[in-house]
Amino acid sequence: MKLFKMKKLLFPYFFPVIILLNSLICCGSSIKKETAKPRIIVTTDGEIDDKTSFMRFLLYSNEFKIEGLIYGNSMWQKHGHGVVWMQEMIDEYGKIRPNLLKHLPGYPTVDELKKVIYAGNMEEKYLDYSGPIETDGAKHIINVLLDENPEPVWVQAWGGTNTIAQALSDLKRDYSEKEINRALEKLWIFAIADQDKTSEWIRENFPKVKYIRSHQFVALNYQHEGHPYSNHYIFSEEWTTKNVKEGHGNYGKLYAQKYFSEGDSPAFFHFINNGLRAIENPVYGGWGGRFETTNGYQYFDASDDGDRLKPQWRWLLDIQNDFAARMDWCENPFEKANHYPEININCKDDLTVKPGKTISIDASKSTDPDGDALTYNWYFYKEPSTLKNIPEIKNPEISKISFQIPSTNESGTLHLILEVKDSGEPVLTQYQRIIVNVNP
Repeated sequence: MKLFKMKKLLFPYFFPVIILLNSLICCGSSIKKETAKPRIIVTTDGEIDDKTSFMRFLLYSNEFKIEGLIYGNSMWQKHGHGVVWMQEMIDEYGKIRPNLLKHLPGYPTVDELKKVIYAGNMEEKYLDYSGPIETDGAKHIINVLLDENPEPVWVQAWGGTNTIAQALSDLKRDYSEKEINRALEKLWIFAIADQDKTSEWIRENFPKVKYIRSHQFVALNYQHEGHPYSNHYIFSEEWTTKNVKEGHGNYGKLYAQKYFSEGDSPAFFHFINNGLRAIENPVYGGWGGRFETTNGYQYFDASDDGDRLKPQWRWLLDIQNDFAARMDWCENPFEKANHYPEININCKDDLTVKPGKTISIDASKSTDPDGDALTYNWYFYKEPSTLKNIPEIKNPEISKISFQIPSTNESGTLHLILEVKDSGEPVLTQYQRIIVNVNP
């Protein structure tokens, strides 16, 4: 993603409720919602920030089912950057994988990653051409969309979307209507901006393909002055040197930039299972930003507090601390690194209640694998909430809270967020989003 050029271009998404003591509602036994790993295909033009994003991506590869890694191009990188750099970076990842597995399970092997690498379009003349082109990358996208697994397939565009457009053109030309519909039902596209003319073609010609376009990535550009963290320490060369490039073995030296400026990382931040549940609906918001839609298929940047970048920058400190912790995992043993708090609440993460009721929620049984002290912060994320009146939370900094649902004749939702931070170094944060459905 060409951050500096794009900046100029882009400013013109099982237990019943127990009723206690009159109107007090408390929730049943602790439940942890199990979710399958999201199926991911990455397409990339190989620019410098794609490479730093990919280096970080591999540290989170345990979070995803990686089904494709496809070389491509963009209007900024018209011929891409070759077809070897991902393999080389994966080889270095393979050297740290045994240590990563000491901290969390599920990291894929080098062979598992390399077997899904393909070359897509890397020719300039096809940047605005949406017709069929026989690239291995386009063919692979089709094969994944037509496999027997019914789970969604999230195709990320870190560069241009022309290889994805080619796959859709080939699909439309070569397959039956039944097969096309089955493939399109599974497909989600998460695109970092419009990096060639085929992105608009996809939205116009396949209007029911689920498509997220993010311009909020500019909040990750240290030269952008549009948010409170623009000049923060996390964007400094000193932070990157200390937490990534030095003292973290050879893998840290792969980080190709002097400072944090990763335009493409929100494309996979969206899928990290940190409790924010952003993958369930782009409207919810999370580490990859927050989006809105008018038709239920195409999602574009939403605003928090009137700020179009806040859905991204509001999480940046937690995102960078998280990265620093995973960098420590590259070489440190378990006992010399920090790990995520484990949230344990006494209720479901989806509630249905009547107006006027009081909700009581207890997270006091949350734990930390390193024995760190925990701090709590509860708040309502007002933008994805549809109920107009937001309740007051008494003592939001303690583990047990209560609040009263407003008396109303309107139905709506409240998005309650619990942040739990540990006292380790770096500080790690986990979240729990509880969606309260209010039905009169």
